[in-house]
Amino acid sequence: MNSTIKLRMLGENARFDVCGYPAYLEKKRSTRYFFIYPAAGEGTKITRLFKILQTNICENNCLYCMNRRDRNFTEVAFEPEELSYLFMKQFNKGITDGLFLSSGIKDSPTKSQEEMLKTIKILREKYNYTGYIHCKILPGVETNLIREVHKLSDRISLNLEASNEKYLCGISKDKNFEELYRGLKVLSSIEKKSPKQGITTQLIVGASEGEKDRDIILESAKLYKEMGLARVYYSGFIPVKETPLESSSPCPPGREMRLYQADFLIRKYNFTPEELPYDSEGNLPQDKDPKLAWAEKNEERFPVEVNEADFEQLLRVPGIGKISAQRIVEVRPHNKIKTFEDLKRLGAVVKKARNFTTIDGKFIPQEKGLDLERKEEKQLFLWEEL
Repeated sequence: MNSTIKLRMLGENARFDVCGYPAYLEKKRSTRYFFIYPAAGEGTKITRLFKILQTNICENNCLYCMNRRDRNFTEVAFEPEELSYLFMKQFNKGITDGLFLSSGIKDSPTKSQEEMLKTIKILREKYNYTGYIHCKILPGVETNLIREVHKLSDRISLNLEASNEKYLCGISKDKNFEELYRGLKVLSSIEKKSPKQGITTQLIVGASEGEKDRDIILESAKLYKEMGLARVYYSGFIPVKETPLESSSPCPPGREMRLYQADFLIRKYNFTPEELPYDSEGNLPQDKDPKLAWAEKNEERFPVEVNEADFEQLLRVPGIGKISAQRIVEVRPHNKIKTFEDLKRLGAVVKKARNFTTIDGKFIPQEKGLDLERKEEKQLFLWEEL
C-alpha cells in the first residue's frame, strides 16, 4: 500500500482524537488536505495540525471505535521513517504548523508507543524539526517511556474517554478507569517536574448510556484541580458502521459546544461545577450558553452598573469576557462609559450584556429571544473563551 493511501486512511481515522475547537464551529475540512485540523491557539491564532495515526491496528475492542479489534477493516501502519518524511514534506510546503500523533495498540502498548517515539525522534534528530508536536500516550505504557516521549514533545495526553468506571465499562471492557487515571497522574507528575505546554485528556460525549453533562463537568473540574490539566477535550460521539453502537444516535454538536462553554466558565471565570444551570436530568441547556442560562436563573444579581462593578462581577455578565472586562476596568478611571457603543468598542457583545447591565444608571434591555449567530459563538470561543 502506498503512502498516499495510508495517509488518507490514517488521517481519516485520526479525526476521533480531538485537539481543536468544537465540531459545531469547524468549517468543512478541505478534501485535499483531509489530514489537517484546526486547533485554537492563543488569542485568534489557529494552528494547523497534521493529525495522524501511526497505525489503526488495535488490540482493544471499544464498542464505539472504528479501529476496534473485531471490526472488519483494512489494517495499515506507517513505518517511523515513512511517516516522518510525509510530515516534513507537508511542513516544508507550508501546509501544516505542527504534528498531532496518535495510534492504535499493535502487539502491545509499549511496542506501539516505541514506534511513535521513533517517529518523533527522526523528526527532531534527522530533520532538525523544532516545531510543535503533540503525542498521545497509550494506556499501560511504563513511566520511563513516557518520559522519553515527553522530552521530545511539546504536549502529551492520555484519553480518559468517560467520566467514571461505570460509563467507561459501558463503552469499553478492555480499559480500566483507575488505570487510565493513574496514567494521567504519571503524566501530570512528569509535566510538573519539566513543564512544557501542559497535558490534556479527552472524554467521549454521548456514547455512554446515562452519562450526563453534570457527570462530565464534575470529572473535568476534578482533573483540573487535582492534576493541573491544560485542557479537557470533549469529543461528540459519532456512530460508526459495523460497530455495536452503529444504530445509536450521534451526540448533538450543540451539546459538545455547551460542555466547552461550561468548561471555560470553570477554568477561566471561577464558576463551580455545582452552580452551573443543569436541567432536571443533569444536562446543560441546548438553547442558550450556560453563562446566559446561569444569569437568567440568578436575576437577583443583576443588573450591574458597568461603571462601578468590579472585575469578578463583570465576568459574570453574559456578553462580557475576560478581555472586555479588563478593558472596562482599565478605561473607567479616565473615561466614563456612557453608551452601549462605548461598551461594544471595548469588546462586549452588547445584545447579550444589555439585559444584565446599566450604563450610567440607565437600564435599556433588549427583547428576549436572542438569536446568536454561529460566527459570534466562534469569535467568543477564540477571543474570550466565553
